[in-house]
Amino acid sequence: MLLWKSWRDLRITFFVGLGWLALQLLAAIWVLLRGAHTLSTTIATPDQAVDSVGLFIVVQTVVFALISSALGTHGVGRDIGAGSGSFVLTRPVRRAFYVWSEWGAGLIAIAALLFLSVLDLWIMIRSHAFRIVFGTSTNGAPPTPHAWTLASLPVRVAAMDALCAFLLLALVFALAHLGTVAFHHSTAGLLFCLGFFIGWLIVTGLIRHNVPWLAPHIPDLLLHPFGSIGIGPVRPVPHVFSSILERLAILPLFPLAAQLLLGRTEV
Repeated sequence: MLLWKSWRDLRITFFVGLGWLALQLLAAIWVLLRGAHTLSTTIATPDQAVDSVGLFIVVQTVVFALISSALGTHGVGRDIGAGSGSFVLTRPVRRAFYVWSEWGAGLIAIAALLFLSVLDLWIMIRSHAFRIVFGTSTNGAPPTPHAWTLASLPVRVAAMDALCAFLLLALVFALAHLGTVAFHHSTAGLLFCLGFFIGWLIVTGLIRHNVPWLAPHIPDLLLHPFGSIGIGPVRPVPHVFSSILERLAILPLFPLAAQLLLGRTEV
């Protein structure tokens, strides 16, 4: 029952994410159908192709971070701020169940969107959309696709990237959810999440400038898993596996904190 309530709260945001993925797929189909005509004189090096795909991933991460933060602002914290907290919290259900059901529904939604995003990218690659856009043209001839493309990347690269992206989005969700439970308002949850990341960038920037010997030990929020993707060799960055384990250990602290705050909330 609680999972169903959580799904009802976040389904609109989830469908917005599905709409974003559908637009990407339609754009890929448009490129596939018209790219050979409109981009026949495009000249792109493999490095430019990698940069463009990297830009695609950055845009995707930003959009999904916004969606994840919006997912985190739904639930009992917003219900309390909206004046319906007494109706929700006086039901014969432990308050901890609200927190964990919202977390379960939110992380399932994020994982589903991320999986569909990877599938969306795979479809674009397999349909040769990237090959058409980033082909090379010689003397006005039709573009010749580069043989490397993203389809040649190892499966472990895609799996590690997806895992690191999920952990980042889960952190965004966790911060927004905790802020919403603490301040009983969705806008406050978003500001809390945004303030955390801005504060982290400021603090880490000051540490790197003033205490450079400590900089290598600062956790990377983005968890970049590989040092080189595309043309050069693909190698994991140092300490990436320990960073993943640390993130997995830290994330459960957020729902525990939200559970503690909710237990002390008077309605």
